[in-house]
Amino acid sequence: MSEVPHANCCFRPHLLVFLLFLLSVLGAVHGAQTTPTPRPVPPLTRGGAGVEEGEENTWDDYLNTLFDPVFDPSVPSNVTAVEGQTAHLVCRVNNLGTKTVSWIRHRDTHILTVGSFTYTSDHRFSALHREGTNEWTLQIRQPTVRDTGLYECQVSTKPTRGFLISLSVVVPRASILHAPELYTHAGGPLNLTCIVYPSPAAPEYIFWYRRGQVINYESDGSVRVDVRQQGERTVSSLLVQRATLGHSGRYQCAPSNTRRAAIDVHVFKGAC
Repeated sequence: MSEVPHANCCFRPHLLVFLLFLLSVLGAVHGAQTTPTPRPVPPLTRGGAGVEEGEENTWDDYLNTLFDPVFDPSVPSNVTAVEGQTAHLVCRVNNLGTKTVSWIRHRDTHILTVGSFTYTSDHRFSALHREGTNEWTLQIRQPTVRDTGLYECQVSTKPTRGFLISLSVVVPRASILHAPELYTHAGGPLNLTCIVYPSPAAPEYIFWYRRGQVINYESDGSVRVDVRQQGERTVSSLLVQRATLGHSGRYQCAPSNTRRAAIDVHVFKGAC
């Protein structure tokens, strides 16, 4: 009597195929949920392997656009300097990388400096840069009114990028109120006011002279001097609380950055 085969053995191959199919479907669904959408990548051209020469955009170019040099807009674009006093034009560049910074005078498109090197025979111009900083400064020693104009801080990108700074070189003038002569009576106050304008920065010093001699404020307790800055004006005031006949004479206001101004003071007895 022949043996009857077991009923389940006929279905095992089909069951195996079904399980494999089910696993492949589940794997595809899971992969679709977890695999991120690839980001577009710019095509490689000149900089890539196996790419034809002469294409315009490269992978290097794409990366460079992410880290292009950027000028710091907080730097003053208008600078006022006093004739004869060293002027500084400051330029800050972020993400400079391997690029170089040049300073160009717009009046004649003359290249003044490239990097830390000076490219002009006028040795009043020089570039200042401290390693590790993003600051490039054009220094102009003994500036004159003729140096007034536009200067460009330029970066060697393609095309080049520039930041314009307008320089104004001014010549201060000193004047004394009520000049050329002032009359006052003995016993009353003597107040002299000297104004230096334009003066974007206060002079290093302002001396007062009487009859050709410097007034020593410390030894002469009757005299008090006050200096204050009012915008582009520097004001120096000389005050004598009780004037005497000895306070008569020529007074001069002598700032460090300009010529002296003078006034003749006459102190007399009695009311004026």
